[in-house]
Amino acid sequence: MRFSNSYFEDEVRDGFYVPGMVKRAWAAQLEVLEDVDRVCKKHGIRYFADWGTLLGAVRHGGFIPWDDDLDICMKRQDYTRFLEIAPKELPAEYKILNFHTPYNGEFMWQFISRIVNHKSICFDEKHLEKFHDFPYVAGIDIYPLDYRASSEEKETLRGNLLTLVTYAINLLEEENGEQLEEQLRIVEDMCNVRINRNSTVKQQLYCLSEQLISLYREEEAQIITRMMGGIDESKCRYPKSWYQETIMLPFENTEIPVPLYYDAVLKSLYGEYLKPVHGGGEHEYPFYKKQEAVLPERFGIRPVKYEVSGDLI
Repeated sequence: MRFSNSYFEDEVRDGFYVPGMVKRAWAAQLEVLEDVDRVCKKHGIRYFADWGTLLGAVRHGGFIPWDDDLDICMKRQDYTRFLEIAPKELPAEYKILNFHTPYNGEFMWQFISRIVNHKSICFDEKHLEKFHDFPYVAGIDIYPLDYRASSEEKETLRGNLLTLVTYAINLLEEENGEQLEEQLRIVEDMCNVRINRNSTVKQQLYCLSEQLISLYREEEAQIITRMMGGIDESKCRYPKSWYQETIMLPFENTEIPVPLYYDAVLKSLYGEYLKPVHGGGEHEYPFYKKQEAVLPERFGIRPVKYEVSGDLI
């Protein structure tokens, strides 16, 4: 992917100062997206810009200036196929992070997947050349889209079962052994499963939650939704027709697929989304701040510090 040298210059966008290193972070993530896109096109897998990336595509023609991550979503069937195919198709140094696959010995306890370009900070010459002199781990998040049941009775049942499993996960994290064992027996009885106490119980509970989240299929449903952590928020429920087709919108120096009914999706998520609001995201900004902090001790390098004085308008 080509970027002009001027692209990486510091810039003020919409009254917000964007340093050159953040631009390199953007470019690195777009390189990861390009590799993901290649796999998706080869295997007929559809994806859509999501969350702030969708908003950025529509409102800014690229990243939201005060945001620095890249999110896409896939329907559950495509999401599952991608996770099966991707390990064989993505570059060897890439890693897929979720609760199925450990990363540096740890699992990512979320109901999404993250595709990253390396396991750690990397100053390899070829790596820096591809990722525009950005040495930090960079990647994209993939959110699965699932379906609500055809009846409220079925949806209520699923919600109740997810609540039981979630409570067991909470007890496990609180190390409440006596109550946990009682709750595990309830989960086993209600979900007709067997949980192996000699294996990773938390992973088994997360897998069970994912099975419940993905219980219903597109052909039997009318509503598509995001059920992160088993929570089906009303603002994330859409007619499935909104995600039947894609169109391409400009995004920085490339294009990104968005749902045909992107306007309705964004109004559901953000209300009057065309008015920019400077606000923080779900993570620390910039996302590589903690990685920067280890440079002096691990590599003997001090990261560049940026300061802005005066008001930006």
